[in-house]
Amino acid sequence: YFSMVGLADQIANQYQIKNLNTSLLATNLDLKVNEEILWELFLQTGPLRSIFLPRDPLSDRHFGYAFIEYETELDANYTIKILSPLRLFNKLISINKLSHEGSYSTGACLYIGNINKNTDEKLIYSTFSSFGNIVKAPILSKTFTNKGVKYYALITYDSYDSADAAIYNMNGQMFNGNVITVDYFYSASSTRIKTSVVERMINENRKLFHH
Repeated sequence: YFSMVGLADQIANQYQIKNLNTSLLATNLDLKVNEEILWELFLQTGPLRSIFLPRDPLSDRHFGYAFIEYETELDANYTIKILSPLRLFNKLISINKLSHEGSYSTGACLYIGNINKNTDEKLIYSTFSSFGNIVKAPILSKTFTNKGVKYYALITYDSYDSADAAIYNMNGQMFNGNVITVDYFYSASSTRIKTSVVERMINENRKLFHH
Protein backbone atom coordinates (compact mmCIF):
# COMPACT_ATOMS: atom_id res chain seq x y z
CA TYR A 1 0.00 0.00 0.00
CA PHE A 2 2.69 2.53 0.94
CA SER A 3 4.48 2.14 -2.40
CA MET A 4 1.09 2.58 -4.06
CA VAL A 5 0.63 5.93 -2.29
CA GLY A 6 3.95 7.16 -3.70
CA LEU A 7 2.84 6.04 -7.15
CA ALA A 8 -0.52 7.71 -6.59
CA ASP A 9 1.14 11.05 -5.89
CA GLN A 10 3.07 10.82 -9.17
CA ILE A 11 -0.07 9.95 -11.13
CA ALA A 12 -2.03 12.68 -9.35
CA ASN A 13 0.54 15.15 -10.68
CA GLN A 14 0.52 13.54 -14.10
CA TYR A 15 -3.25 13.77 -14.43
CA GLN A 16 -3.42 17.17 -12.74
CA ILE A 17 -5.64 16.21 -9.83
CA LYS A 18 -5.65 19.68 -8.33
CA ASN A 19 -7.12 19.26 -4.88
CA LEU A 20 -5.52 16.42 -2.94
CA ASN A 21 -7.60 17.28 0.15
CA THR A 22 -10.84 16.33 -1.60
CA SER A 23 -9.35 13.31 -3.43
CA LEU A 24 -9.22 9.68 -2.34
CA LEU A 25 -7.22 6.67 -3.47
CA ALA A 26 -9.00 3.30 -3.58
CA THR A 27 -6.68 0.30 -3.89
CA ASN A 28 -6.93 -3.48 -4.39
CA LEU A 29 -9.82 -3.19 -6.86
CA ASP A 30 -11.08 -6.32 -8.60
CA LEU A 31 -10.87 -6.37 -12.41
CA LYS A 32 -14.69 -6.49 -12.56
CA VAL A 33 -14.83 -2.99 -11.05
CA ASN A 34 -15.45 -0.19 -13.58
CA GLU A 35 -16.06 3.56 -13.52
CA GLU A 36 -19.85 3.19 -13.36
CA ILE A 37 -19.72 0.90 -10.31
CA LEU A 38 -17.31 3.27 -8.54
CA TRP A 39 -19.45 6.30 -9.35
CA GLU A 40 -22.61 4.69 -7.94
CA LEU A 41 -20.75 3.49 -4.84
CA PHE A 42 -18.98 6.71 -3.91
CA LEU A 43 -21.91 8.96 -4.81
CA GLN A 44 -23.67 7.57 -1.74
CA THR A 45 -21.53 9.68 0.59
CA GLY A 46 -21.49 12.98 -1.30
CA PRO A 47 -21.39 14.85 -4.65
CA LEU A 48 -18.48 13.75 -6.86
CA ARG A 49 -16.29 15.88 -9.08
CA SER A 50 -14.54 13.06 -10.94
CA ILE A 51 -13.48 9.42 -10.87
CA PHE A 52 -10.36 8.24 -12.62
CA LEU A 53 -9.54 4.54 -13.06
CA PRO A 54 -6.10 4.30 -14.76
CA ARG A 55 -6.01 1.61 -17.46
CA ASP A 56 -3.42 -0.12 -19.58
CA PRO A 57 -3.79 1.50 -23.04
CA LEU A 58 -3.18 -1.82 -24.84
CA SER A 59 -5.35 -4.27 -22.88
CA ASP A 60 -7.78 -1.68 -21.39
CA ARG A 61 -7.45 -3.49 -18.04
CA HIS A 62 -7.27 -1.16 -15.06
CA PHE A 63 -4.34 -1.28 -12.62
CA GLY A 64 -6.35 -2.05 -9.47
CA TYR A 65 -6.62 1.44 -8.05
CA ALA A 66 -8.74 4.55 -8.65
CA PHE A 67 -8.84 8.24 -7.80
CA ILE A 68 -12.11 9.60 -6.44
CA GLU A 69 -12.48 13.38 -6.24
CA TYR A 70 -15.28 14.90 -4.17
CA GLU A 71 -16.66 18.43 -4.29
CA THR A 72 -15.71 19.04 -0.64
CA GLU A 73 -13.09 17.82 1.82
CA LEU A 74 -15.87 17.09 4.34
CA ASP A 75 -17.39 14.48 2.02
CA ALA A 76 -13.98 12.95 1.30
CA ASN A 77 -13.26 12.59 5.02
CA TYR A 78 -16.74 11.23 5.68
CA THR A 79 -16.30 8.60 2.96
CA ILE A 80 -13.13 7.24 4.58
CA LYS A 81 -14.86 6.92 7.94
CA ILE A 82 -17.91 5.17 6.45
CA LEU A 83 -16.57 3.04 3.59
CA SER A 84 -13.02 2.04 4.54
CA PRO A 85 -12.35 -0.83 4.60
CA LEU A 86 -14.93 -2.08 2.09
CA ARG A 87 -15.47 -5.48 0.50
CA LEU A 88 -16.20 -5.29 -3.23
CA PHE A 89 -16.39 -8.43 -5.43
CA ASN A 90 -15.03 -10.35 -2.44
CA LYS A 91 -11.88 -8.21 -2.28
CA LEU A 92 -11.14 -5.91 0.65
CA ILE A 93 -10.43 -2.48 -0.79
CA SER A 94 -8.67 0.28 1.09
CA ILE A 95 -9.65 3.95 0.82
CA ASN A 96 -7.25 6.71 1.85
CA LYS A 97 -6.72 10.43 1.41
CA LEU A 98 -4.16 11.46 -1.21
CA SER A 99 -2.93 14.14 1.19
CA HIS A 100 -1.18 12.24 3.96
CA GLU A 101 -2.59 12.64 7.45
CA GLY A 102 -1.35 10.99 10.63
CA SER A 103 -3.46 8.33 12.27
CA TYR A 104 -4.70 8.73 15.80
CA SER A 105 -4.30 6.07 18.43
CA THR A 106 -6.41 7.78 21.07
CA GLY A 107 -9.67 9.64 20.90
CA ALA A 108 -12.37 11.36 22.89
CA CYS A 109 -15.70 9.57 22.51
CA LEU A 110 -18.98 11.45 22.96
CA TYR A 111 -22.53 10.22 23.47
CA ILE A 112 -25.24 12.17 21.63
CA GLY A 113 -28.68 11.35 22.99
CA ASN A 114 -32.34 12.03 22.10
CA ILE A 115 -31.67 12.34 18.38
CA ASN A 116 -34.62 12.80 16.04
CA LYS A 117 -35.28 9.50 14.22
CA ASN A 118 -35.25 11.33 10.86
CA THR A 119 -31.65 12.50 11.39
CA ASP A 120 -29.03 10.82 9.20
CA GLU A 121 -25.42 10.14 10.15
CA LYS A 122 -24.07 12.58 7.59
CA LEU A 123 -25.94 15.49 9.19
CA ILE A 124 -24.48 14.54 12.59
CA TYR A 125 -21.01 14.28 11.05
CA SER A 126 -21.17 17.62 9.20
CA THR A 127 -22.55 19.45 12.27
CA PHE A 128 -20.10 18.03 14.81
CA SER A 129 -17.05 18.23 12.52
CA SER A 130 -17.16 22.02 12.93
CA PHE A 131 -15.71 21.53 16.45
CA GLY A 132 -12.68 19.48 15.42
CA ASN A 133 -11.33 16.44 13.61
CA ILE A 134 -13.59 13.39 13.88
CA VAL A 135 -11.62 10.13 13.78
CA LYS A 136 -14.57 7.77 14.11
CA ALA A 137 -17.75 8.69 12.26
CA PRO A 138 -21.08 8.64 14.09
CA ILE A 139 -23.14 5.46 13.95
CA LEU A 140 -26.82 6.05 14.68
CA SER A 141 -28.25 3.42 17.03
CA LYS A 142 -31.54 2.91 18.81
CA THR A 143 -32.35 1.81 22.31
CA PHE A 144 -35.73 0.55 23.52
CA THR A 145 -37.08 2.22 26.67
CA ASN A 146 -40.41 2.30 28.50
CA LYS A 147 -41.07 5.61 26.73
CA GLY A 148 -40.51 4.07 23.32
CA VAL A 149 -37.55 3.89 20.95
CA LYS A 150 -34.78 6.43 21.54
CA TYR A 151 -32.03 7.23 19.03
CA TYR A 152 -28.44 8.04 19.94
CA ALA A 153 -24.98 8.19 18.34
CA LEU A 154 -21.37 7.84 19.43
CA ILE A 155 -18.74 10.06 17.85
CA THR A 156 -14.97 10.22 18.44
CA TYR A 157 -12.67 13.25 18.13
CA ASP A 158 -8.89 13.23 17.99
CA SER A 159 -8.63 15.63 20.94
CA TYR A 160 -10.47 16.36 24.16
CA ASP A 161 -10.43 20.07 23.31
CA SER A 162 -12.66 19.37 20.31
CA ALA A 163 -14.94 17.12 22.37
CA ASP A 164 -15.21 19.81 25.07
CA ALA A 165 -16.16 22.37 22.42
CA ALA A 166 -18.85 20.04 21.02
CA ILE A 167 -20.34 19.50 24.49
CA TYR A 168 -20.24 23.22 25.30
CA ASN A 169 -21.94 24.22 22.04
CA MET A 170 -24.37 21.35 21.46
CA ASN A 171 -25.51 19.92 24.82
CA GLY A 172 -29.13 20.98 25.45
CA GLN A 173 -29.44 22.54 22.00
CA MET A 174 -32.18 21.98 19.43
CA PHE A 175 -30.84 19.71 16.69
CA ASN A 176 -33.08 18.68 13.79
CA GLY A 177 -36.23 19.13 15.88
CA ASN A 178 -35.07 17.54 19.16
CA VAL A 179 -33.23 18.88 22.18
CA ILE A 180 -30.15 16.64 22.35
CA THR A 181 -27.80 15.68 25.18
CA VAL A 182 -24.06 15.58 24.48
CA ASP A 183 -21.58 14.23 27.01
CA TYR A 184 -18.56 11.95 27.31
CA PHE A 185 -19.38 8.31 26.74
CA TYR A 186 -18.66 6.15 29.76
CA SER A 187 -19.73 2.61 30.43
CA ALA A 188 -21.74 1.93 33.57
CA SER A 189 -18.81 0.97 35.81
CA SER A 190 -17.16 3.70 37.89
CA THR A 191 -13.72 2.15 37.24
CA ARG A 192 -14.24 2.90 33.56
CA ILE A 193 -14.84 6.58 34.40
CA LYS A 194 -11.65 6.68 36.48
CA THR A 195 -9.76 5.02 33.63
CA SER A 196 -11.11 7.63 31.23
CA VAL A 197 -9.78 10.43 33.43
CA VAL A 198 -6.35 8.76 33.47
CA GLU A 199 -6.51 8.25 29.68
CA ARG A 200 -7.33 11.91 29.27
CA MET A 201 -4.38 13.01 31.41
CA ILE A 202 -2.02 10.74 29.48
CA ASN A 203 -3.36 11.99 26.17
CA GLU A 204 -3.04 15.67 27.14
CA ASN A 205 0.52 15.10 28.44
CA ARG A 206 1.45 13.31 25.23
CA LYS A 207 0.28 16.33 23.26
CA LEU A 208 2.35 18.68 25.46
CA PHE A 209 5.53 16.71 24.98
CA HIS A 210 5.05 16.42 21.22
CA HIS A 211 4.72 20.15 20.59
